[in-house]
Amino acid sequence: MTALGKQVSGLFVDRMCRQWIVQDPEGNFWLLPSVEDPWELRQPFYPNAETDLEPVPGHYKDMLGLPF
Repeated sequence: MTALGKQVSGLFVDRMCRQWIVQDPEGNFWLLPSVEDPWELRQPFYPNAETDLEPVPGHYKDMLGLPF
């Protein structure tokens, strides 16, 4: 399940694009697509001044099938 062996250190929702965003321990952000296994198909995400990331409780990681 962990494509690069990375763990998720933060889970957010971007209010502008209404997408799940995760942050790995290295500080990289990833956009998760709306598919069954989103972690395998994640795309790099680069926040900017207009980005409005709202933290999401950690129990959603399990719901999304994300690595811990």
